[in-house]
Amino acid sequence: MRKKIGWLSLLFLLMIGASLSLTVGSIPLTFNDLIHVFQGTAKTSQQLIVFDFRVPRLLVSILAGMGLAVSGYLFQTITHNDLADPGILGINAGAGLTVLIYLGFFARGESSWYLPLIACAGSFIATALVYYFGRQAERITPNRLLLAGVAVNAGISALTLIGTIRVSRDNYQFVTSWLAGTIWGTTQDHVWLLLPWLVFLLPLILLRGRSLEVLELGDEIAVGLGIKLKRTQLFFLICAVCLAAVSVSIAGSISFIGLIAPHIARQLTGRKNNQTLVMSALIGGILLLFSDILARVILPDGEMAAGIIVSLIGAPYFIFQLMKKNR
Repeated sequence: MRKKIGWLSLLFLLMIGASLSLTVGSIPLTFNDLIHVFQGTAKTSQQLIVFDFRVPRLLVSILAGMGLAVSGYLFQTITHNDLADPGILGINAGAGLTVLIYLGFFARGESSWYLPLIACAGSFIATALVYYFGRQAERITPNRLLLAGVAVNAGISALTLIGTIRVSRDNYQFVTSWLAGTIWGTTQDHVWLLLPWLVFLLPLILLRGRSLEVLELGDEIAVGLGIKLKRTQLFFLICAVCLAAVSVSIAGSISFIGLIAPHIARQLTGRKNNQTLVMSALIGGILLLFSDILARVILPDGEMAAGIIVSLIGAPYFIFQLMKKNR
């Protein structure tokens, strides 16, 4: 019963969030206006606002939130650490640094099909550093990995801030808003940059959901049950890094969704399985969607970065979980 209520509540929140996302903005629309837009009887300007600007932003928010949530779920399962998150582990920072270098020095425009690949390259470099400094006796230890992730994240973030000094004045404002977590991908092109990755990777992860469940039992038990540990961990690690990197490359530098969403999903489902994975994705999309909505309305004369809203929620939650884990 709790699962059914949880699913229905999440679907209801998603519909409410989608409706608000399409109506809230510098030019507000009523729900009646929205109905006319989808019926094709609204003004041309209103149809332009909804279909060309707000629908792509809505889809990018949901898809990026889903990607970050699933990435966090995979990292937590692989490392056996409930505090693992692509933002905390430096994966987002690695993507951000390479995206900054590309946009600041090489790109002719903000949108490029190369952008997710460039972000993935940076994330894999960060992952390699975290793995190198986080291992102990050729094994990954959760606490050491977390500390290594924090250190790598801080180091790459410092390099990124230094890099902002060298970008042109035209790109500086864009880069700083991206680093704050502003959802900058608001066109159909950005949706198509992000969508294929999730459409390909999410079903692939679900097909190997049983292996993910076995990994949750512990490395020794997984090996005893016939799981090829290193190969399976590598597969899920690559998926996690790619999902986080492409989400960050389109939606901006956003942390903590990969931490919060899996925790809430596990509380609703009671265990880790494919249902928990899908629910984590749904919760992640809803979190980023409502954060983006709040970012648009919280300032009367401007717009706050959605990443700031997520951090205001995620930072206290991370501290609470850290204190709870150390008891």
